[in-house]
Amino acid sequence: MEGTLSALKALTSEDFRVLNAVERGMARFFYVPVEELSKLSGLDLDEVLAVTKKLHSLGLIRRWRGSYTGYILTARGYDCLALNALVKRGVLESVSASPIGRGKESDVYKGITPAGRLVAVKFHRVGRTSFRQTRRLRTYVGERRHISWLYQSRLAAKSEFEALKILFSARVSVPEPIDWNRHVVVCEYIEGVELSETPPLSEAASFRDQLIEEVGKAYRAGVVHGDLSEYNVLVAGDKPVLFDWPQWISSSHPSALYYLKRDIENILKFFKRKYGLDYDLQATLERLLTAA
Repeated sequence: MEGTLSALKALTSEDFRVLNAVERGMARFFYVPVEELSKLSGLDLDEVLAVTKKLHSLGLIRRWRGSYTGYILTARGYDCLALNALVKRGVLESVSASPIGRGKESDVYKGITPAGRLVAVKFHRVGRTSFRQTRRLRTYVGERRHISWLYQSRLAAKSEFEALKILFSARVSVPEPIDWNRHVVVCEYIEGVELSETPPLSEAASFRDQLIEEVGKAYRAGVVHGDLSEYNVLVAGDKPVLFDWPQWISSSHPSALYYLKRDIENILKFFKRKYGLDYDLQATLERLLTAA
């Protein structure tokens, strides 16, 4: 992130015009020709050549030379576009240089709003280590034969923000969603420890039951997490907070009960393994469905 933050300070409005042009051009070209960048940015070719040289040196775009010269965005370039939009929108004032969390398909940083509020800033990095997310987003992706990591990451962010809005409105224990742009989601920062890393809980059975109830509330609100485990639950004081929702599915989805059952089983197995708490999976599932 240090490289991204340094690059942001060096960028002019013309630089952002070309960076935006690269993003737009990638909808049609794998590598966007400089002539196309000139059309999309409204800058003459000489200006585009000067700007692309600068953006390339900052690591914001990648160059290809063959039958023509073309460019694509790098992850850093996409980060700059998203952060610039959120700053201009008055959502963010600053972002930490070091991540506070790193997953297989996302990085999370602390951020500060213009009002001084501490927030969490999540950068989706779909495809960094696998294509798992692409398959889960098949409903949104449709039958596109080619889908860039930018588009995948944007879909993941959009999906997660949508889920958080639904869940927060239904009073499910999730971080408050604030805003999103491209592949970045900004939400409430919650101090806590990941369930997988927390010291032994003094009231483990009670905490487990609270957590299962939150899963039930989410289901009744129309949302199934789809990938719930001890790795995406925060222990915040004495309450569970559920996070990491990009792969959610609707409660009306044909596979909803399968994923709901799997989510519940993952949690029950964790508490059995760590605390020796016995469980009846089917009875727990039926209780949630009856409450719904």
